[in-house]
Amino acid sequence: MKRKVLAIAVFSLSFLSLIISLKLFWNMGIFVDEYGLSPSAVNGGDFWLLMDWLRLLLLFLLCIISGVNLFNDDKK
Repeated sequence: MKRKVLAIAVFSLSFLSLIISLKLFWNMGIFVDEYGLSPSAVNGGDFWLLMDWLRLLLLFLLCIISGVNLFNDDKK
């Protein structure tokens, strides 16, 4: 029971983090479009833009893995 609660908490926090990061990335895209800038300029260079995309990918993978772990019925 305690393990299931922990799995739910990890999934919830990872999903919430993913949603917040996606919303911030979306807002950056709107800002870039309205002011005629580039995403690299807003993020501080191509490296940091790549790190922004990597953060979104890692949060997505964390959600997938924690979701699978949540529904995995492991009886030992």
